[in-house]
Parts: sequence; structure tokens; C-alpha cells
Amino acid sequence: MKKWIILSCILCGCQTKAAKDKRVDSRTMQTVVWQLMQADEYYTRVSVVDSAWKADKKNIEFYQQIFDLNKVDRVEFYNTIDYLQKHPIEFKELMDSVNELSKREKK
Repeated sequence: MKKWIILSCILCGCQTKAAKDKRVDSRTMQTVVWQLMQADEYYTRVSVVDSAWKADKKNIEFYQQIFDLNKVDRVEFYNTIDYLQKHPIEFKELMDSVNELSKREKK
């Protein structure tokens, strides 16, 4: 019985670590971050006029739609954000690429 408990703990630990190691590739991350920024801006502008949007938490619906559109799991996205917070150079590269994407779309 003890062997099964130890084995299940080891397997759960490995699965948890494997889930934590999953990250979104940089190209997809760039697109997702840009779309999330656009959704936040839209939500902010509309919620100023229509306070019901804040009560309905429409921004969370927007986030889920963006994740679904880009075939990104919410957990993988936040794992990637956690990783990037620990690697500021890579985070800066991501944000610079998002900035360039925004400049291209404005033209």
C-alpha cells in the first residue's frame, strides 16, 4: 500500500512539473499579448460608458475568446508569463515585438 502511495505522489509530481514546463512559443505569445492589450483597451472604453460591463466581467470573456482563437491554454499562457518574469531580457524582446506589431497595424 505504501508503494502505491509513494508511486502516485511521484507521478503526480512529475505531471505537475510537466504541466508547469509547458509554455507558449514566442510568435503566438506576441499575437496573444497584442490581442489582450486591444481587448483591455476596448473593455476600458466601453465600461466607462456602460457600467454593466464591469458587473458582467466581459473582459474575462474576451480573454477566453482570445485564448480559444489562438489555441492557447490559459495555464500555458500564465506559465509563459511566469517564465518571462524571471527572464527580463526575453520579456523585453516580447514586449518590443508587440510594440512593433502595433506599429505595423496602425499603418
